Amino acid sequence: MQNRPASPRSPGLWSRLPVIGRLLVAFWGLVLVGGTTAALMLRHQSQPSTPVRKTNNQPAAPGAHQPDAVADNYSVRPPVIPVEKAQNTSAPKPVPVPAPAPSAPAIKSPQMPPPIVAQTPTFDLNSITASGKTALAIVLQGFGYSDAMTYDVLSRIPAPVAVGVSPYIGNLSDVLARAHAAHREIFVTLPMQSAHPENVDEGPHALGNGNSEADDRRELDWCLSRAEGATGLTDASEAGDSQPGGGYATTSGFHPIEDIIASHDLLYLSGSPQEDRHIRGMTATAWINGDTDAATLDAQLAALLPDGTKPTHILLMVGPLTPVAIDRLATWLSGPVANRFVLVPPSALADNGATGEQASAQPKNIQTAPL
Repeated sequence: MQNRPASPRSPGLWSRLPVIGRLLVAFWGLVLVGGTTAALMLRHQSQPSTPVRKTNNQPAAPGAHQPDAVADNYSVRPPVIPVEKAQNTSAPKPVPVPAPAPSAPAIKSPQMPPPIVAQTPTFDLNSITASGKTALAIVLQGFGYSDAMTYDVLSRIPAPVAVGVSPYIGNLSDVLARAHAAHREIFVTLPMQSAHPENVDEGPHALGNGNSEADDRRELDWCLSRAEGATGLTDASEAGDSQPGGGYATTSGFHPIEDIIASHDLLYLSGSPQEDRHIRGMTATAWINGDTDAATLDAQLAALLPDGTKPTHILLMVGPLTPVAIDRLATWLSGPVANRFVLVPPSALADNGATGEQASAQPKNIQTAPL
């Protein structure tokens, strides 16, 4: 058997490539290796070793919990950090933020200011009468029932003119505050048994009517609590003066009530000289019924001042308050007759008890009380 010589091994692919092909393969291989290496390095550098959670720069309230800086399985657990430790950290101290100013308190039921007495300049009654003029004080009874009439009084009637208010008004504190702001003297009606209780209802807080002394003092305390900041109390109301002829103010049982009123530094305005007042205050010398027509009001106002040149002191009560009464009074006060009198607050006519001087000055043709 004849042996066949071994055939030579065929050359590989690399050896069969031309030189230029080998160079291209080497080039792209280097590019692939370099690109892969660069991508791995960039990916490694872009990943932080620990995730960082952004926090606010606002300071936390003392004793509050601060969140963790590292998230554990994507859940944040607020650690308990003592206040002392939080204050000793080296973090920069936040700029203190001033606390907002507290809001103003409501004015629905404020403590009323002290009683208004002679808010206008002091009047010398002797000088007024020596000049040939009459000292005239006016109280408008029934003030505060109507917002429109309250505005008219405060805007059209001069400030020395005072107002009388019922203690039963629901918004009494607001009414007193408005009168105070306008520098008006205020007289709150003290409900009490009238001379004819069968005809006049003085309300649930009236004094007298068979009350015991303790009952009367309790009702007086109620009225005093409603009259905080008033100039004084009065037995007159917008319905007139119901005391002459046997009302509670004319009895000896009223004298202890007067003492209590005086102890509160309040004046007392009597609706009639027949009440024999034993307390510092004033006594009305004239009444005009406000619930009538304009012609009647003009006639009564025209007859108010005494005839001749002899001046006097007059304390006029007007009630009930009506738009017509406000209009005619405002016109009369600003008319030509104004040069015959000087408006004074009622407190300017105060004395220590009832006298006949004011009663003698009351015009005979003026209605004593609108009853």
